[in-house]
Amino acid sequence: MEHEEPNAHAERLLPLLERLLADTGWPKSSLDRLGVGVGPGSFTGLRAGIALVEGLSVGLDRPLWGVGSLLAMARGALAEHSGPCCALLDARRNELFAAVYDRDLGAQREPCALPIQDLSAFLSDAGVKTVVGEVAATLDHGRILATGPMLDLPHAHWVAVLTGELEEAACPPEPQYVRGVGATLPTLPRSPINSQ
Repeated sequence: MEHEEPNAHAERLLPLLERLLADTGWPKSSLDRLGVGVGPGSFTGLRAGIALVEGLSVGLDRPLWGVGSLLAMARGALAEHSGPCCALLDARRNELFAAVYDRDLGAQREPCALPIQDLSAFLSDAGVKTVVGEVAATLDHGRILATGPMLDLPHAHWVAVLTGELEEAACPPEPQYVRGVGATLPTLPRSPINSQ
């Protein structure tokens, strides 16, 4: 199930889930665990998705796995390509969200926000053989590019696969922001109301 409406996740998630369950013929009671992508990604998108699935977890009394978006992308790439694998997402502001995983999905480099100009050194230092992510196709990196509709961006399929493969204790449903909000509080003059 997919939709192409930008910034409409909160409104579309529950109807998409209902349709998915109806199309597969699965009652909600047949679910034995839930998985949710925890980023890195947009603050609002992560919070909306995690909050929805936490509510479902409580309502259905099912355990919940939080799966990193970059880990899910790497899992898909490593199903076909050799490691170490670097998963990349566009973080905007001339940065990438990046992480490097080995064949056993151990993190050689934890998720971080990386300036685009530092990518080459980052890949070399980590001995990366394969790069995955839609943004990787636009960059000069000199590595094998793993690409496809289930690899270019974080995909629910790989989140579900990892939910079945990883230990619950290692996958808390906590957002991976990896950088600050990028907002600063203004310096304002002292309020005349509180000047006593």
